[in-house]
Amino acid sequence: MSEKMIRIGKITNCHGVKGELVLQPLTDNNRRFKKLKQALLELPSGRYEDVTVVSVREHKENILLTLAGITDRNQAERLKNIYLCVRPEDAVKPKGAYFIYEIVGLQVYEGDTCYGKVTAVLQNSSTDLYEVTGDESVFYLPALKSVVKNIDLEQGRMDVEIPAGLLD
Repeated sequence: MSEKMIRIGKITNCHGVKGELVLQPLTDNNRRFKKLKQALLELPSGRYEDVTVVSVREHKENILLTLAGITDRNQAERLKNIYLCVRPEDAVKPKGAYFIYEIVGLQVYEGDTCYGKVTAVLQNSSTDLYEVTGDESVFYLPALKSVVKNIDLEQGRMDVEIPAGLLD
């Protein structure tokens, strides 16, 4: 399986003795996990393993997850730091939203001027920040509708209006 899967969470710990897993979500909507029946584990080798989701429940800011075949703490311990993924065609994406992997790599333009490309998306504030790397600079662009005017995935282009003073 060589196609790229979408990471939706990272297994960070175990919960209890019956194989329940603590999943740190990598999505902005934890309700998406409620309908999850099939997923994939991204193994350290880079391979993916299909898994069946038996149960899901929210716990604080995390998700508690039970997978078929994982019935005790020892089995669950072996899954720590493994990513839970879905196939792109199974991912839930609201209209007008983009996955991070779709944003990274886009060329950033204001008018006819290309400032570089998006090299990362930082999600550690109230607003995502796009790291834009050019030939001689790196800057951070807020992911706001007032700044990002258009995204064209087919052209690999993001049109923006850079806020005054951002590049000074």
